[in-house]
Amino acid sequence: MIKTGLSYLKWAPIAIVLVIGITLSIRPSAATNPPLASDSEAPGADTSNEERIIGKYMDDLFSYQNEINQAKKRQVLQSAEIDPWVRRSEGLQSRLSEVQNAVREIIRKFKAANEFDGLDSALLARASDPRRRAFYQANSFKEDLEYAASNLTNHRDEISQPLEVLRRKVASNADWNSAGRAPLVMATYHRPAAMFGRGLGCRIATIRWNLIDKNGGSVSGNAATCTAIACACQSGSPCPPYDCPGSATQ
Repeated sequence: MIKTGLSYLKWAPIAIVLVIGITLSIRPSAATNPPLASDSEAPGADTSNEERIIGKYMDDLFSYQNEINQAKKRQVLQSAEIDPWVRRSEGLQSRLSEVQNAVREIIRKFKAANEFDGLDSALLARASDPRRRAFYQANSFKEDLEYAASNLTNHRDEISQPLEVLRRKVASNADWNSAGRAPLVMATYHRPAAMFGRGLGCRIATIRWNLIDKNGGSVSGNAATCTAIACACQSGSPCPPYDCPGSATQ
């Protein structure tokens, strides 16, 4: 019996050392391989590339429409002056499918990140400014994306429509000049919302605004987007009023 007890005492320290060694070997493993994050902790969808595509298109469309509206105010316009705008119009029309594909990719990414269904509530929760809250309550980012993904290219004719006004101006100038009289242009006032075809310009501007906000950008500091959405959408714009170009068409 005494011999057995002595044997136990002899092996006890060795056993303790083994236990400590096993414990230490487990701890670094747990630190190196932490538990996987839950879905709610996963990073949000990265739509920065799609935001750039839409933003570049919006800037080009806004610039094109601005120049068209400035040309409408001129008394005399030559036919050759319209040609560069015709080429830009055709380019914008062909690029519209790229924007629509970008919207489809945005939807795919949001769905993969389980963010699509909660887009509207997430944007509203982040808005503290009363104007922005009213904007998010009156609009649905989710519905705008769904519509644009299927129908955006159906609005391509809105891009070329303003050119018809310029062509009529050129024809009117030619008629007056052929009669040996100075050209007379009748000016008609239109609300600034006529700057864009409301469907196309307002939808793209709204999507761009929401993307900037969703990606953590400074929407209030983006003057180009604020001007575009204020001039294209008018009613319910989250931006302050702007002196929009194209308030008078001829």
